Amino acid sequence: MALLWLAVLLTSASSLPQSQEGRTEPQCVLRVCPAFCCFRETRRPDRYGSSGSDRYSPIKNLRIEPVERRLTWDLHGNVSEIMCFINSKFITKAINNNRYCQFHILPSCEVKNFSVSLTKGPPFSVGIQYPLQEGNPGAAAQGLDCRVHDVDFLTCSWEVGREAPRDIQYHLYWQDLRTQREYECPNYEMDNRGKLVRCHFNDVSRLPKLLQILVRGTSPGVRIPCSDRTVELSEIEILNPPTITAMCNKSSLMMEWEACSHFNNRFEYELQLQKGSDPAYTEKLQEKFFELHNPRNYVARLRAKGFYRKSWSEWSAPQRFACDVGEDSQRPDWLLSALVLLATLLVLGLVIALCGRYSVLQKLFPPIPHMRDPITDNLQSSKLVAWEGSRASREDCPVAEVQVLGET
Repeated sequence: MALLWLAVLLTSASSLPQSQEGRTEPQCVLRVCPAFCCFRETRRPDRYGSSGSDRYSPIKNLRIEPVERRLTWDLHGNVSEIMCFINSKFITKAINNNRYCQFHILPSCEVKNFSVSLTKGPPFSVGIQYPLQEGNPGAAAQGLDCRVHDVDFLTCSWEVGREAPRDIQYHLYWQDLRTQREYECPNYEMDNRGKLVRCHFNDVSRLPKLLQILVRGTSPGVRIPCSDRTVELSEIEILNPPTITAMCNKSSLMMEWEACSHFNNRFEYELQLQKGSDPAYTEKLQEKFFELHNPRNYVARLRAKGFYRKSWSEWSAPQRFACDVGEDSQRPDWLLSALVLLATLLVLGLVIALCGRYSVLQKLFPPIPHMRDPITDNLQSSKLVAWEGSRASREDCPVAEVQVLGET
């Protein structure tokens, strides 16, 4: 009997887990979901049941709702907080009592992994892939790239897929993220095989600042996956280098410029200056002007970028500014005024000298003859002339002899 009980105990011990560590290591279960390819659960079997069943999982039926742009699920039990990830990158937290995660944008073509996990409690995560991949990815448009350039234009380009059929053709659409309406490209360009590989928009001011670009391929009887890219126009803008205008005066050179953009209204600038043969140096500015004092011969060029952006425009073409600042123009203003005053005095002195030389004043203002001074009783002229009574006077008026009898 004792031998029988010993055999039972040994059999029971052999059926137990060999290590307690197996209870703490998360186990991953891959489950097939026809609508969105697959989902994956990671959990501890002692907390949520066996690894082969999701009977006790807090999150079930994980799914994407494209129209509402959200990741939602069925919640079982109480959880503190749920986080949502795209390709293992944290995006947002669940809202509405941990019922779903709201996204601003969902991918339309590129397959991405969406997953959720708990912030507290035993490790648990579940995920799906979205959207469903259809067709041969090697036939889809490759290298989709978009750029805003020359202020007003948006250009998107792509390449034909390496495994695309010979009769494939591509078309580009942009999607309004508010209304989810799609609009086709207005201006295409072809390559030498007749495939559409480029699209132009002539007025970006009419486009939303954030939009989704899609390129769809078509071929009779073949499914071609699309290619997509979400773009913020301010981030893909290539600024034109500003043109410098300048004004010179006797003491300074004032440079001004203006950067143009439909999406950026604040800029940073780098102004590179070189004086004569000296090494060039760079000034970092946020203003739209720069002043140089006592300028001579400068070469300047400029580039710009949006204040919150990383990419710079190209450098503007070098511009040479040579202000004509000679020795005469550098004389102080008071010296110039003194020279003008001195010249005026010299001219005035010369005029007075000439007038004295030719007795111009006496001819203009002749003295009154025999004018009696009522105060000194002297004649105005100090010169005495001898009177000859026998000789006729040369004056026009008659002269009478006056005899002085006495003083009164």
